[in-house]
Amino acid sequence: MESLLPLFFYTLMFWFYRMGEGKDLLGKPRPNIDDTWRTTTGRTIRRAVIIVVAAYSALLLVQMR
Repeated sequence: MESLLPLFFYTLMFWFYRMGEGKDLLGKPRPNIDDTWRTTTGRTIRRAVIIVVAAYSALLLVQMR
C-alpha cells in the first residue's frame, strides 16, 4: 500500500489542478465557473498545487538516495 501513496497523491493533485482550471478530470468544463474565478481563485489553487507537488517530489527524491 505504501508504494501506491504517490499515485494517489499525484492523482489528487491533478484533480485539484484541473479544478483550478475550471475543468473536471476528463477536461470537460465545470458548470458555474467564469473567467473571473479562473483568474483569481483558480490561479491560487494551481499555484498551491504546483508548490505542494514540488515539495512532495523533492521529499520522494531525498528518500530515494
